[in-house]
Amino acid sequence: MKRKVFAFAFCLFCSSLLLLAGCTSEEPSSWAVYNGATIEESFPVPKEASKTDVTADNTKMSYVRYSVPGLDSLDQIPPAYLNAIKAWGWTEETDQENREEANPILIFSKGNTTVHLSLEGSYLTVLVPKEN
Repeated sequence: MKRKVFAFAFCLFCSSLLLLAGCTSEEPSSWAVYNGATIEESFPVPKEASKTDVTADNTKMSYVRYSVPGLDSLDQIPPAYLNAIKAWGWTEETDQENREEANPILIFSKGNTTVHLSLEGSYLTVLVPKEN
């Protein structure tokens, strides 16, 4: 009798582990909490992102590049991040053809502000066109 109870408990435990493993998110935790970007506070970037480069040399664009844990294993921007951008009030202006490219530049707008977002290797780059 003890053997049957032990076997049942073991099967129940293994089933629970499989269920939990199947229900976990495939996206890294880096894409769950956001702060405002350095160059545009109203545009979200993952909280775990580390700023790696900023330049003021370009007369047409300001940009900041971020390193995000787990980014190098992704081939596209996670849907959770795109949903967060929309939740922060930004509207995507990118045409769908651009999305099929290897490193698409996504364009978002909010009011009179435009932000370009690029995923390049292990970096996420936020670009803001300068006003003339």
